[in-house]
Amino acid sequence: MSTHRAPRPRKLTDVIATAQNVARLSSTKAIEILAPLTTKDVASRLPALIRQSVEGMSETLANARAGSRGGLVGRSFVYAVALPTFLFWLYAAFWESSRYVAETRLTVRAQQQKKAGPDATSMVSKLMGTGGDVSSQDAYIVLNYVKSRAIVADLGGRDYMEKKFARAGVDYFSRLGRKADAEEIWKYWLSHISASVDTLSGILTVRADAFLPKDALDVARDIVRLSEQLVNKITLRNRSDALSRAELEVTLSRQMLAEAREKTLQFRNKNVIIDPGSRAKSIGELMGKLTLERIDIVNALSTFSSSLSGDAPSQRLQRSRLAAIDQQLDELKKKLADTEGSDTVSAQIASYERLKLDEQFAEKLYSIAQTSYYRARQELEKQQLYLVTVVEPTLPESATYPKVVVDTVLLFFGLLVAWAVVSLIYASIEDHMV
Repeated sequence: MSTHRAPRPRKLTDVIATAQNVARLSSTKAIEILAPLTTKDVASRLPALIRQSVEGMSETLANARAGSRGGLVGRSFVYAVALPTFLFWLYAAFWESSRYVAETRLTVRAQQQKKAGPDATSMVSKLMGTGGDVSSQDAYIVLNYVKSRAIVADLGGRDYMEKKFARAGVDYFSRLGRKADAEEIWKYWLSHISASVDTLSGILTVRADAFLPKDALDVARDIVRLSEQLVNKITLRNRSDALSRAELEVTLSRQMLAEAREKTLQFRNKNVIIDPGSRAKSIGELMGKLTLERIDIVNALSTFSSSLSGDAPSQRLQRSRLAAIDQQLDELKKKLADTEGSDTVSAQIASYERLKLDEQFAEKLYSIAQTSYYRARQELEKQQLYLVTVVEPTLPESATYPKVVVDTVLLFFGLLVAWAVVSLIYASIEDHMV
C-alpha cells in the first residue's frame, strides 16, 4: 500500500528566483547610486539612495516569498548586507579620520662608461619588461628597503610611528595602537605606504599617507632621505671592499718580494759572491790571459829546442811554468763547469738566475698591486650610484581618503555577492534534506 505525499515547495528554485530579482533590482539601483557620483551633493544623497535600494529589495523579497519562510531570507539580507553597509557609511562619513597622501618618484643612476649603443636583445627585453637594467635592479633594492622593517627602525621605530600615526583626534580604528608590537607596527607601516617600480624607466613611485598634510610630507621626505643614505652606503661598501682587496693584494705582493730578496741575500752570503755572472767573467778573463801566456811558453820551447838541450835550466824553467799554467787552467775550468761539483760558477749562475727571476716577478706583482690600490682609492672618492629625485614630495592640499561613496558602494555589492552565495548554499542543503 503506497501513500502519496503532497509536493513541497522547492526552496532552492524559489531562492534562485529571489536572488535573480534582487540582482536585477540591485543593478537598477546601482545605476541610480553610481550616476550622481560626479555631482557635488553625492555625500548627502547617498543615504537616501541606499535606503531606497534596500527598501525596494526588501519589498521584492517580501513579495517573492510571501506566505512562506522568506522572512528568514529577508532578515538575513538586512543583517548581513544592509545594516553593515549603513554602519560603514556612518563610520566613513562622520568618524573616519581624513588621510592625506604625499607622493615622490625616485630613480637610481650609476656612473657608467659610454657604450657603443643598445643591442637588439636588450631593447626586446626592455619592451617585454624582462630586461636586466641595472637602474631597475637598484630601484628594486630601494623598493624592498622601503617595505622592510629596517626603514621603520631607521625612522625611529615606535616613537616615530606614534608621533605620526597615533595623534589625538585620530579615530580608534585608524590610529596606531599604543601597545602594538614590532610586527604590528611594520604591518601598519605597510598599510600607509605604497611603492612600485616601472620596469621600463626604472622609476620608483612611493606614496605615503598620514592624518595631517605635514605628517604625510615629512614621511615622504624621510623616505627619500633614508633611501639616499642606503644608496650611498651600498656605494661605499662596494668601494671599501674593492679597496680592502687591493690593500690585501699589496700586502701579499710586498711579502712575496721581501721573501724573494731574502733568498737572494742568503745565496750571496752562502757563496760569498755578489754576482756569479761577474765571477764567471773574471774567471774567463783570467783563463784568457793564462792561455796567451801558455802559447808564448810553448812557442819559446819550440824555438829554443834546436839550439838548447832539454836539460838546460831555461828549458826546465819553461816546462815548469807550462805545467803550472796547465794546472791553473784545469782548476779554473772546474770552477766554471763540472758535472760532479755543486759549487761551480755555472750552478751558481743557474740558481742565481732563478732567484732573480722570482724577485723580478715579485716586483712586477707589487707594482701592479700598487697601481690597483691607487686606482681603488680614486674610485672610492667618486660616488658611483646616485639617487635622483624625479618628483619632489609636496604638501597635500586635500584629503585623498576616505572615499566614502566608492568604499560604501564596493562594500555593499561585496556583501551582496557573499550573502547571495551563502543563501544559495543554505537553500541547496535544505532542499536536499527534504
